[in-house]
Amino acid sequence: MRKRALADVKTHLSELVDAVEHRGARFVITRHGKAAAALVPIDALQKPAAEPASARRSRADVERFLASFGTATARDSAVAQLRRDRR
Repeated sequence: MRKRALADVKTHLSELVDAVEHRGARFVITRHGKAAAALVPIDALQKPAAEPASARRSRADVERFLASFGTATARDSAVAQLRRDRR
């Protein structure tokens, strides 16, 4: 993706939208040198990203993971709990 400053995008918005729509261009819009937004073809938003099988979790896996956070008390330090759980 090419980077474009917000001021430049404001000046050339119509041209940039044409490039995105007709040529599939992608732009990162920066504000003060940091990424703030992106211009991408609408197709990129309508197609769901395929999730790798290794990233899929069952509801039970997620519930067990979340339940593990409930084992600490307010007086436990995170370091103490990690040490205790690793033994």
